[in-house]
Amino acid sequence: METKKRIIECARELFKEKGYYSVTVDEIIKNANSSKGSFYTHFKSKEELLFNMIPLADEAYFEFSKMDIKTEKIIDKISLFIQYVFKNIEEQIGLEFISTIYSSQIKDFKTERFLIASERTYYQLLKKAIKEGQENNEIKQEKTPEHIADILTSCVRGVIYDWCLRKGEFNLRTYGMEITNMMLSQIELKN
Repeated sequence: METKKRIIECARELFKEKGYYSVTVDEIIKNANSSKGSFYTHFKSKEELLFNMIPLADEAYFEFSKMDIKTEKIIDKISLFIQYVFKNIEEQIGLEFISTIYSSQIKDFKTERFLIASERTYYQLLKKAIKEGQENNEIKQEKTPEHIADILTSCVRGVIYDWCLRKGEFNLRTYGMEITNMMLSQIELKN
């Protein structure tokens, strides 16, 4: 497992620095101080290695959940969480890498759709916050927490996809939060 983790971490750094398509398996194993045999023991291909990197993003989301964030309203906490997602993508994942991840998810119908997996930490945190907001009468209750999380996530993914299509020509956090806050205002229960 140490070797697998080292390969994933080296690949992530290389993908961020040089871009997914510019990095070879040979370069990854060299930087990870590993061998081709070890690489192919853990991954069938460079693309499968990419799929194994998604838990790194979820680890960042889990770190957010451990932060002691105090907000007056749960909607503000949801907003901060989504802002954290955008920041993580901009600063830790990068444009080319996230573009590669998104394209890998839609290139064929056989590819596992890990971005929409409901068991991911991202979804669990978002649904938990929405449920809390509904229980506290801060968020409208016409829709289930799962449905609201799906709608918000579609919005977030749309912003990220547009950022990829436009090759990062706008600030992801600024524009993303403008749209996200519009969506959040629609689910907020006004007192």
